[in-house]
Amino acid sequence: MKSLKKGYQLVREQSMLLIIILVIFIAMTFASPYFLTFNNITNIIQYISVYGITAIGMTMVILTGGINLSVGGTLALSSWFAAYLMLKGTPWFLAMLAALAVGAAVGAINGFAVARVGIPPLIVTLALEQMARGAHLVFSKGKPLYGLPEGFLKVGAGKVFGIPMSVIWTIVLFIIFGLFLTHTSLGRTIYAVGGNPTATRIAGVNNSKVILFVYVIAGMLSTFAGLVLIARLDSCPVSIAKGLDMSAITGCVIGGCSVTCGGKGKIFGTFLGIIIMGLIQNALDLLNVSAYYQQFIQGVVILLAVTLDAMRNQNLLTGFRHKKA
Repeated sequence: MKSLKKGYQLVREQSMLLIIILVIFIAMTFASPYFLTFNNITNIIQYISVYGITAIGMTMVILTGGINLSVGGTLALSSWFAAYLMLKGTPWFLAMLAALAVGAAVGAINGFAVARVGIPPLIVTLALEQMARGAHLVFSKGKPLYGLPEGFLKVGAGKVFGIPMSVIWTIVLFIIFGLFLTHTSLGRTIYAVGGNPTATRIAGVNNSKVILFVYVIAGMLSTFAGLVLIARLDSCPVSIAKGLDMSAITGCVIGGCSVTCGGKGKIFGTFLGIIIMGLIQNALDLLNVSAYYQQFIQGVVILLAVTLDAMRNQNLLTGFRHKKA
């Protein structure tokens, strides 16, 4: 009974996002005969898998009052490292573990700089993004890697009962971390650290360790997203994951996370936010909208998401409802 009540409350809290998704579904069903098909729906989730998995870690970072602009560089560097090791004969599962260690190391540097040194998250993660991207270009010499082991390709391109592995990974990870944040003491502590760090410090919580933890997890999740991507592509492109940070942040903000204050947001909301972004992109593709206009529209979506976040925190929406009443 309690689980049903919590599920109903969760759906009610995200009712606006669900309505937006429903409207897009109805509109696109009439606009394109190719939209409401199994292949297209799985393609949408495949498309958002990289952004979605990365957005899970981004959500946790934002909940602590931080931000992470280094996810794209982390993904590029760690994915290239994994591909390089595999092409040199390293077993693919060991190469994956090594890549996850790289992602964790970048996350640890971010977390240490933010929590211990006191550098603003925007500055340190932007610096790590540039460093990771630069290291990736130096090591790769501007050349893509391809021809990855068959066993590894199943991680991203394989299917279970006709469902692509990238779709399965995305849904499973959202469920796992959604339950982690709501049903574990550490998950609730993450909310508390972002909402009122002074109170948690007085209560005996080591805020620095919690912040370090979420940045490490964010680094590992962005790495795993990259591994799923290169396994699906059977290559590691030089320009991999360009704009990943903004896409992940936008999905989080649309889903209810606040980039101006911590402790606000839910994994389920982020999942819906990422789905909305995927639906918009898919609609633009099916309607043959020019790539130039698509980039403009994506910028508009980012601006609207940030504006919505500002309105939430200034209680303008509540004030508008009172005036209307």
